[in-house]
Amino acid sequence: MPTMAFKVLYDGSLFSGFTGGTNSIEYYLRRAIRYFIKDFGLSKASRTDPGVSAVGNVISIKYDDGIRLMPGMLNSRLPNGIRVWAWAEVSDDFHARAAVSRTYVYVMPWLYEDVDLMRRATELFVGVHDLSNFQVKERGVPTTVMISSVNVERLGDYLVFTIVGKGFRNKMIRKIVNAIRMVGISNLTLDELRDLIELRVRRPIPPASPYGLLLLSVSYGAKEPKWILHDDGVSYAINYLVNRWHNSLSNSFVILKILHEFMDINKLFIHI
Repeated sequence: MPTMAFKVLYDGSLFSGFTGGTNSIEYYLRRAIRYFIKDFGLSKASRTDPGVSAVGNVISIKYDDGIRLMPGMLNSRLPNGIRVWAWAEVSDDFHARAAVSRTYVYVMPWLYEDVDLMRRATELFVGVHDLSNFQVKERGVPTTVMISSVNVERLGDYLVFTIVGKGFRNKMIRKIVNAIRMVGISNLTLDELRDLIELRVRRPIPPASPYGLLLLSVSYGAKEPKWILHDDGVSYAINYLVNRWHNSLSNSFVILKILHEFMDINKLFIHI
């Protein structure tokens, strides 16, 4: 029974979330897989919200058929805005959902927020916390999260937030970003934010818009697959990032800087 893993790029503004109805990313992925394989199991690293995009979400597919499912096969059946750009054959016990950490990037216009103050706010989130104030409450869903790092930097006219951790919940990244920004515009003090994180105060934080959020990468630690790049998928991914999001980011150097930091962009460019 082969098990294949794939890295997937998608433009969240075109679809109704990763999981959902007939306009979801998962719907189109399953439809593409089903064209070649009728019976399979699918695991996904993250079920991103409507409007949220991804550069490196991961899916794994387990099936009995003797066909070797490859990126080009899936891409031939996927709509514009969704592409597989790397693949790996993995062990039968590999599940895309069982990640060690996930890296998210949020990009928004800089509206003269105090970046130094925001950086002090980011430090409060690092570690293990019960972030009940920073998620949409769902019965039976844990509220404790481990956050490895939170960074914010100004790149020209934009702010770029990078958040790495494990166990993020519904709308949590967007709520964390908005809380940090609220500190930067003096709508929330550092002490008030600390009280929210340490649950001395119960107060829901509204989420930032989904359209600035990217799931950049997913890590599996010692079980990281031996990824193989798919040339056409890589070319599509980079060109799509630069061309499609050029207008929303104003300067393509923003997204390219993000890719430089989290992907081996020098090797990727030789595939274009």
